[in-house]
Amino acid sequence: MNKINRQLIAFLTLCLAGPVCLQAQIANLATFNGANGQFPTAGLTLSQDGTTLYGTTYNGGANGRGEVFSIPVGGGTPTILASFDGTSGSNPQTGLALSGGMLYGTTATGGANGDGVVFSLPITGGTPTVLTSFNGTNGRVPTAGLTLSGGILYGATLYGGSNDNGVVFSLPVTGGTAAVLTSFNGNNGLSPSTGKLVLSGSTLYGTTADGGAGNYGVVFSLPVGGGTATVLTSFNNADGWNPEGSLVLNGSTLYGVTASGSFGGNGEVFSLGVGGGTPTVLASFNSANGRTPTGGLVLSEDGSTLYGETVYGGANDHGVVFSVPTGGGVLTDIAAFNVANGDEPVGGLALNGNTLYGVTTGGGANGDGVVFSVATPAPEPGCAGLLLLGSLAAMARRFRGRSIA
Repeated sequence: MNKINRQLIAFLTLCLAGPVCLQAQIANLATFNGANGQFPTAGLTLSQDGTTLYGTTYNGGANGRGEVFSIPVGGGTPTILASFDGTSGSNPQTGLALSGGMLYGTTATGGANGDGVVFSLPITGGTPTVLTSFNGTNGRVPTAGLTLSGGILYGATLYGGSNDNGVVFSLPVTGGTAAVLTSFNGNNGLSPSTGKLVLSGSTLYGTTADGGAGNYGVVFSLPVGGGTATVLTSFNNADGWNPEGSLVLNGSTLYGVTASGSFGGNGEVFSLGVGGGTPTVLASFNSANGRTPTGGLVLSEDGSTLYGETVYGGANDHGVVFSVPTGGGVLTDIAAFNVANGDEPVGGLALNGNTLYGVTTGGGANGDGVVFSVATPAPEPGCAGLLLLGSLAAMARRFRGRSIA
């Protein structure tokens, strides 16, 4: 075998081994400074035309109690749509639901009883309208995002209800008294997680960070009309602990993350059939590839890939954006944070085309958090594969030239 043929075989072997792509660059779309918001803890909501991102910050704004903001997807200075003042709520900790020209959200505290509120706000901004104030009996400290369907908002509170272990509630978009659909009792869950509920048909799906058979958290289902929450699985630490963030439903399979547990105790990505059973561990974190995923997952348009983020771990131990196939396998870090471009990504990601959008609760120029974007990896053969194919073509031309000579 001559030297040219050996080089061709070597190049082909590298190509077949798959892409060898560098990590994507994180783009800072906005940096918070207190006055324009501070410490965002919730994921972003994309406008229906794909041009604008809406979000909340836990602190900052005119009154230091948090705000609602908007920003173009290309970046710029955040526009403050509303600053909370206590009466209208304080410390929004969740993302927003969008319908038509209205945004809907919650604040963890404030309102008439100090237990948090559900509010509405026009996308053009103004004073938030308090749709309901929680009172403990119907829940307190709403930290899960809202799900909107048919003019009804569905959500969960961290505490309150008949056992003070949290509730699932419903509320018309016009406001009124929040209806308790279920109160958790520890056995069927404790402290509903930060993610939005998933609605499929007449059934809601969600997670609680604690409770269940081993007090490691559960995945539950609940009829939209209310009743007793059905435990679909109780985690046992080996298969995860503390499920957090929003679930993703694809067909008859739910996908989610646990903040800890599994191999190494750094958290995992899991799947579970809607009928319940034992969760399948799709990937475990090992600190080097991330640790403590809390923001939930987002599914690629073709349904083949899950994207998420971890609060810590990765190359600089300040968190990562990752991907994993829906069938499980190798967990790939797409990008790593380094404080300058953000620190501790939280709240989950929004996907628009081939771009992921999110927030970090710290880092950036002022240490108050950032809005960021990052491109999803290119399809096969990827960066290095394309370069190798180009090299192969050039070598083939040289080989033909020598043969003629």
